[in-house]
Amino acid sequence: MNENYFKDKIALITGSSRGIGLAAARELGQLGAKVVMNARGEDRLNRTHAELKAAGIDAIAIPADVSSYQDCKRLIGEIEKAFGRLDILVNNAGISMRATFDEIQPDVFKKVVDINLMGSVYPTMAALPLLKKTSGQIVFVSSPAGYRGFPTASAYCASKGALRPLMESLRCELHSYGIHVGIIYVGFTENDPEKRVIASDGSWVPPDRPKHQTQQYVAKQIVKMLRWRKRQLVLTPAAKLAVFAEWLFPCIFDRLIVFGQQRQMNIYKRFT
Repeated sequence: MNENYFKDKIALITGSSRGIGLAAARELGQLGAKVVMNARGEDRLNRTHAELKAAGIDAIAIPADVSSYQDCKRLIGEIEKAFGRLDILVNNAGISMRATFDEIQPDVFKKVVDINLMGSVYPTMAALPLLKKTSGQIVFVSSPAGYRGFPTASAYCASKGALRPLMESLRCELHSYGIHVGIIYVGFTENDPEKRVIASDGSWVPPDRPKHQTQQYVAKQIVKMLRWRKRQLVLTPAAKLAVFAEWLFPCIFDRLIVFGQQRQMNIYKRFT
């Protein structure tokens, strides 16, 4: 990889106070980018921002709720004031959930969609004027659940699934501006110890998924997508197999999902 490719580029990573977002901020910063960190929780954001600064990474931190368009406009306005430009937007912020569709409360379903879908739409809308000037890049962080639905994750699957046609529309609309738009499908990744997912009533419960890849690995793949301006990356063999099976054998894949649903429900019930 050309070590100078990211030097002095301005990169905004939403949801970067922890997890994949923090790892991506660290990775881009180590390659010379000026990183804009973002999250809703100001205390955690300030702590992790201080960690990156102590490691010699050129970074600023701007608290903002990406599910609010007004907050996103303020976020981009502060970036323009600080740097006068924006080269990279990584739409990473999101939440996961565990609830069957017949149990989830409507306001909880909406919250998941607001953060996972509108939390990518609003930053992109607000950032477009700056990205058009730099022929910049937009990356959406999705999941294999964005390819097909899984039990106890209807809101999550719906919100992540919407990112693909959004990406495809933007690739066409923004082609003349030289803007790169891509999507990365991230499989089960290691979680921070305090990581929680939202339950049917809006409470927070521990995650119960296996961990097949590290945050650093995912961050490196995001950097790879940006460097080579890739359209799509699907991570982990299991995710690639799921995408292939869904495309080639949809009915058989449905049966496998239904067969495994009871086991998943037993796990789910332990935390609700």
